[in-house]
Amino acid sequence: MNRSFPRRRFLGLTLAGLASALPPGESRAAAPVEITVMAYGVDAFDEKYMRTVIRPFEAAHPGILVRYYAVRDSRNALAVLRSQRMTPNIDVVILDPPNARLAQSEGLLEQMNPQLVPNAADLGAMGRELGFWALPAMYDSMALVYAKSAFAQPPRSWRELWDPKHRGKIAISTNANVNGSMIALTALTALANRLAGSPDGAADLDPGLEYLEKLGPNVQTWTPRPNQYWLVARKQVLLAVGWNSRSQSQMDSLSGYGVTVPSEGTVAVPILIAQVVGRSNGKAAQAFINFSLGAQVQQAFAEAMYYAPSNQKAKIGEAARARIPLLSPGVAARLIPLDWAGVTPAQLSHMRAAWLTRIMKPAP
Repeated sequence: MNRSFPRRRFLGLTLAGLASALPPGESRAAAPVEITVMAYGVDAFDEKYMRTVIRPFEAAHPGILVRYYAVRDSRNALAVLRSQRMTPNIDVVILDPPNARLAQSEGLLEQMNPQLVPNAADLGAMGRELGFWALPAMYDSMALVYAKSAFAQPPRSWRELWDPKHRGKIAISTNANVNGSMIALTALTALANRLAGSPDGAADLDPGLEYLEKLGPNVQTWTPRPNQYWLVARKQVLLAVGWNSRSQSQMDSLSGYGVTVPSEGTVAVPILIAQVVGRSNGKAAQAFINFSLGAQVQQAFAEAMYYAPSNQKAKIGEAARARIPLLSPGVAARLIPLDWAGVTPAQLSHMRAAWLTRIMKPAP
């Protein structure tokens, strides 16, 4: 990641003087300020974030140049932060909760000043466990992806994944080593715990893991290529587990599949934004974070990328609202609670071992 940025991964915009990070009388005389934001570079996340968040920020705050450092996922973002520990080049980072927790515990993040991030007062409760070390920027939810031609109606139950008639027709996206933050596998384990009759939030994950063992024979691939949405659209598999934002975004250009939240509910995950430690542009970084959490900006990005906004005052248009399950009262009432920041290393290790040795076994 220390090589020069590819054109798509390293984008710079217009430059003028620092406006909101300094008092008005000082902003015109201030030297130009440059910050780098590290976030996802897949499924057009970077392009839409540039258009709906970064460009409007620069228009409202002339003088701050924002560069975008694209990574595939939160695991890669944490690796970049670790590699730059002595000489950090990133000012703001977007991470999932397990990686944000690791970054905070390893001293890679800077605690934000609440006075410089007043929009935090309008954020939802989900994803606030790390306080001002990392704030919720958006929310996503797990979804069941299905081939439209194979189902007269959207599947009503997650148990459809376990139906023997779908043997070899399911895609679950993970990898051979089950490394990284294990977001998808943690969410699936929580779902399976509910399907197995275990109480929500139970520390004992074994009922869900045992239930997931029965899913293995139905899975055609644990590493769908190019992704599970493409496989379902091409009917190479009939069902897959996905995430709402990515499934909705790809649906705009890839037909043949639908997404639904079955009757048993879903798991939501907050995506967090944080300030990186050791940089000299802390006020500009926090000005950007505060701007990104504002109601209007949250609305624009939610309508472009189909994440649920973390700002509770964001007003989402009806067309986009219909494609964001977490904005439906019925779906919100069926959320499976999961304390992402409270998932312990021991629980992650236990889940990882179970997925590797018990669940992801080749079908006999």
